[in-house]
Amino acid sequence: MLTEENIIQVICGDASITSTEDFIHRIKQISEKHGITIQAIDADFLAGRKHAIFAAEKAIRAFKKGENIAKNLEMETLLYIAGTRQIEKALQFGIKRGKNKIALIAINPQTRKTDVIKELRELISEDPRAIDYTNSKKEKITQTFNITHQEIEAAGEEKIPDLVLERVALTDLTK
Repeated sequence: MLTEENIIQVICGDASITSTEDFIHRIKQISEKHGITIQAIDADFLAGRKHAIFAAEKAIRAFKKGENIAKNLEMETLLYIAGTRQIEKALQFGIKRGKNKIALIAINPQTRKTDVIKELRELISEDPRAIDYTNSKKEKITQTFNITHQEIEAAGEEKIPDLVLERVALTDLTK
């Protein structure tokens, strides 16, 4: 599953989920069918595309070095996205029943496997902007990642996504 050149693709949009179990089961079916890793994230917790990709890269690196905490790449990716080594805390970043803004992170969707991207797009109403950091995400993200007013004053509000990336990077130090 992990190769020298891992490809990470993020597809985002909206979905109305009646059963999280059924939605996750469908993602697992697609993942197993194509031999790739897929993680579904509540996009309201993401501070942009860089956040999702950086976390996936950190998870891949942890597995390659044998420094992973989780048993699978999906959960390791979720841990890095959440900036924590605590699975219980990371699970709040997952999808929920009802209306969701979702980011589907696909690791290793090789170009010859374009079917997987098509199948993932069928699960959501695609909106590439769902992952973007916006003011409507500010409160949730600053609370979740414990970003203080002092940090925001020092760095500037436009740097909140960078402060989130810093939290993701610091996850390695808490192992």
